[in-house]
Amino acid sequence: MKRLRGVLGMASVLVAATVVPGVARAQEAPPPPAAVTTQETTSQATGPSMAMVESGIVIFGLSYIPAVVVGASSGLNADRTLFVPIAGPWIDLTQRPGCAPASSCNAENAAKVGLVIDGIFQGIGALTVLGGFLTTAHETKTVQTSAVLHPTVRISPSQVGTTGYGMVALGTF
Repeated sequence: MKRLRGVLGMASVLVAATVVPGVARAQEAPPPPAAVTTQETTSQATGPSMAMVESGIVIFGLSYIPAVVVGASSGLNADRTLFVPIAGPWIDLTQRPGCAPASSCNAENAAKVGLVIDGIFQGIGALTVLGGFLTTAHETKTVQTSAVLHPTVRISPSQVGTTGYGMVALGTF
């Protein structure tokens, strides 16, 4: 009888263990979908370098306009050549009269220095304009795209073995 009680006791413990619910844990939340970021940079020729052309026009204009004003207001015939762009200051420099022996040459030397500076800046401006038309400007675009990859599952019929058919599950995780 003692043995029967022991067996019944063991049986009741086993039944209780299978009937009484255990502690269930919830599944962990899946991690958020991964974001894939791609970056693409393209460069495209857009024509002449207009910034270079514009700066050349400004440099040339700032040196040519004063030369025209001096050429129009001066009484010296050599200064009339200042109306000729780029070459005018150099022509004027070669046609200027020498200074008188009894007078100071400071004014004439200052005029010659001014002609050289004006001729240099007119040439720089003209070369910058020409270089702007010969230089190709480029426009660079950077496109950044971001895509979120979600897990996917696709189920489709498939042949299994040589004579059987079934289902196949394909997915990305």
